[in-house]
Amino acid sequence: MLGYDLNIQTGVTLSLAHSLINKHSNMGADWIWAKVKDEVQSANQNAGTITLDSISDELKSAFKNKHTDTIPAAFVNAPEILILQNWNNLNYAEQLTWTIVIGSWYDKNIGDLEAIRELTNIEYNQWIAKSRLILQEPQCPITLNNGIWRVVKRAELWQAIGNRLFDQHLDSFKQLAINVLRERDPKFELPADDRFAASIYGKNLKYSESLRKGIAETLALLANQPEILTNCTLHKPQGISILVLREVFKNADWVMWGSLNNLLPVLAEAAPSEFLSIVEKAFDQNPCPFNLLFAQEGQGALGGSNYLTGLLWALEGLAWDEQLLVRVTLLLGELTSRDPGGNWGNRPANSLVTIFLPWLPQTIASIEKRQVAVITLCKEFPDVGFKLLLSLLPSSNSMSTGSHKPVWRDTIPANWTKGVTAEDYWQQALPYANLAVHMSEN
Repeated sequence: MLGYDLNIQTGVTLSLAHSLINKHSNMGADWIWAKVKDEVQSANQNAGTITLDSISDELKSAFKNKHTDTIPAAFVNAPEILILQNWNNLNYAEQLTWTIVIGSWYDKNIGDLEAIRELTNIEYNQWIAKSRLILQEPQCPITLNNGIWRVVKRAELWQAIGNRLFDQHLDSFKQLAINVLRERDPKFELPADDRFAASIYGKNLKYSESLRKGIAETLALLANQPEILTNCTLHKPQGISILVLREVFKNADWVMWGSLNNLLPVLAEAAPSEFLSIVEKAFDQNPCPFNLLFAQEGQGALGGSNYLTGLLWALEGLAWDEQLLVRVTLLLGELTSRDPGGNWGNRPANSLVTIFLPWLPQTIASIEKRQVAVITLCKEFPDVGFKLLLSLLPSSNSMSTGSHKPVWRDTIPANWTKGVTAEDYWQQALPYANLAVHMSEN
């Protein structure tokens, strides 16, 4: 058993905790530790106690062991019988069409119920009755847990009934997405020290986090699997994702960025190029929203919150794409140059190191493209680039928990392997070392 004070940001005990997490989970200690702090901070609002029953499913799933069973010898030669439900031919397929568009919602949240009524043009009590019938079907594609409805295996259901979506569905969804995602989190109306108790002060979002996440994921599906929507106008699904992001982030200040923090990795996958353009434009705003977000760190209960983790994970996810690597590198370099430092380990400089580690690069970009990105960074932000090079030099103490990986985009090939050969390692490390020497001499 390990006792730990979350206000302590470094130390042997923290390293041991990270090692234990890495031993029993493949999700990455940094990500899990951040989620743990979020759970504790949320429970602390009401002096709550965290138990295995109350902890989030997201954290539970991070530690689930894969169970393997062996087929009994008597069954090896038996014919395979697999019955798959054809959801597209059922009487309530239209109900599933709206369900896949919404993704998830909380049936005890009035805002969610109003949103569903506006989207479907059906009273919620009438609409939900059909969903309750679907729950009784074998291999049901939706779940209900403590009032939270969620589509499981969403990509598979999208493929099964995507041809039931038409332009009218997308137009209605577009307006709903803008309305929901443009909501400013009222907790930012409180002093930083009181934000952890936002629910006590009645400063709650109108729409639940479940609905917000479901809508963000729909945008990612529209952009990355548009070919499934055979009855929609060509390129309209991708266009919807771009237009929603453009409208949501129009003149977005630090409160807007902070309100969307947890959704940024998904939104980035919905329209990568548009998302990077939005971040680039944000740097030109006066005041820059990211400067003000940096200023929010280190305050409040449990050492305060970090409202830039979502942006860092979003950029890390896009860095896997060779075509986006240079842009992402420069944006992380700009963030690093503005970073005043703080207690949280999630920092843009650390994201850069993780992406370019020669022995475990977190991008599928070629060695040559990585070197171009680092050289470009050194030209645009020499101080940031030089510190990055020093961090990439060979070290026996180097470690990495990996970066955020794309969920909705097929950026990483199925045959991609984590490790690199010794030859590849030195092919990357030596140019970094030579560049570091050159910069130090100048």
